[in-house]
Amino acid sequence: MARLNVKKVIVLAALAALAPPAFADQLVMTSHCNFSGYYGYSSCQTTWRDIAEPVRDLKQERLDEIARQQEDAKWEAFCKPTFRADQYGVRRASYAKPGCEFGRSE
Repeated sequence: MARLNVKKVIVLAALAALAPPAFADQLVMTSHCNFSGYYGYSSCQTTWRDIAEPVRDLKQERLDEIARQQEDAKWEAFCKPTFRADQYGVRRASYAKPGCEFGRSE
């Protein structure tokens, strides 16, 4: 049993060591090659791009979150969802208006 645990630890350590790091600013390479075996023609194009970290607008994110909360409140006021567990213990929703299971809010 201890031998199996040691193997698991070694495999996890190897995977962690081989995993590439996630950088905020990344340099991405794209390569495209054409080759003709009949004419001996070969052409390759390699493009390097620096992908910068996206600029976050915290004020806009806050406004978007407020808008999402208002939409959720509007939907709940219109649909009035109720949840009950069925015979298998799965929670099932029922709504006051038809179409609410598809996102209808008016």
